[in-house]
Amino acid sequence: MTKYLTLLPLSAILVLTHLVFAQDKTQRGFEIYSQICVTCHGPNLDGGIGPSLVDAYWKHGDTSDAIMRSITKGITGTEMIAYEYVYSEEDRQAVTDFILDRQEGNRQTMRSLYSRDYFKGKRLTPELFDSVESDSQGILPENFLYTKRAFDGVLRGQSKIFIKQSGKYRFEVNLHGRTSIWLNGEEMHYTNVEKSRDTYFSKQFQLDAGIHDLEVLHEEPTGHSMRFNARLRKVGGGFWMLTGKSLEGNIPKIIRPGSQAKVIRKWIDGLPPRTLLVLLPNQVMVAYDSASGQILKAWKSALVNQTPSLDNRSQNQSVAKGQEIAGAGGTVLKGKEFNLLHYETKGDSVLISSLVDGMNKNFTVSPEGTDSFTVTLQ
Repeated sequence: MTKYLTLLPLSAILVLTHLVFAQDKTQRGFEIYSQICVTCHGPNLDGGIGPSLVDAYWKHGDTSDAIMRSITKGITGTEMIAYEYVYSEEDRQAVTDFILDRQEGNRQTMRSLYSRDYFKGKRLTPELFDSVESDSQGILPENFLYTKRAFDGVLRGQSKIFIKQSGKYRFEVNLHGRTSIWLNGEEMHYTNVEKSRDTYFSKQFQLDAGIHDLEVLHEEPTGHSMRFNARLRKVGGGFWMLTGKSLEGNIPKIIRPGSQAKVIRKWIDGLPPRTLLVLLPNQVMVAYDSASGQILKAWKSALVNQTPSLDNRSQNQSVAKGQEIAGAGGTVLKGKEFNLLHYETKGDSVLISSLVDGMNKNFTVSPEGTDSFTVTLQ
């Protein structure tokens, strides 16, 4: 029998080598994250004492350089210390790469604002914006586009779209003013209320998993708070908002129970810093202290007001609100040394796993009736 040896081209070998190297760096980043970051930012990177690392709000920037800088230099006035002399540059970059690998949706959003006059009668294109200086420009921490009230001009948003699942996508835009949206250098959406509808188009397109360049060009018809809304939707799936209202100012950030159970790890006023808030679909919220194995409190008709803890408002903690359930507190796990391993939502319930005196202990918190909950040891 004759055997044949298939030789890969050099380009394919380089691609495979790059993928293996990238996976190694991501794995190393995960290992370090699990050692030093998980306590404050949570096993799913969704926040706790520290902020979420997978939502849209990035106070100190979400580029590779910005994340690396936060890890290296720390954040003054917070529990985020500098790791410049704790881990090598390679290890700090590995953590940065791991965090970036977990992103999904609109990120690294830069907003530029322009006066109207230059754009009158001209088709909105990236080249047109490149030919004129903006009146103001800056990176937005919220990662969606917004303007201040009474804005009277033209907006350009430039960002990166992080896609985890390949598939068909489309932009959904309300008909207001004129809008042009470009993806990877190609115009995918165009509307203009002053023109015939025959000129409008909105393409459905294929997006592969990876990072893509996005530009949103928009002009409101009159000066007021922006009424333009846009989002990127996966056909047959979910969506990411590209516009919204700023978390700064007087817009409250309220977290309520939903149709599925959820866990919040925020620093809550009056509760220990390692507390998990379990929000159940029956509007009940349970406060579990992962450092002592105890349920501290529970509320019905509950919510979390995160507004006081947002940047530029105050350094106050978030507030848990609701009608307190009498006698809800009690010991779930007995022991002397507690380490939270992970938590996982399972429909209307939450599974919590801890290491108690060196032994793995699991329990679930589930809704009971319309205003109570039950705890089940595994």
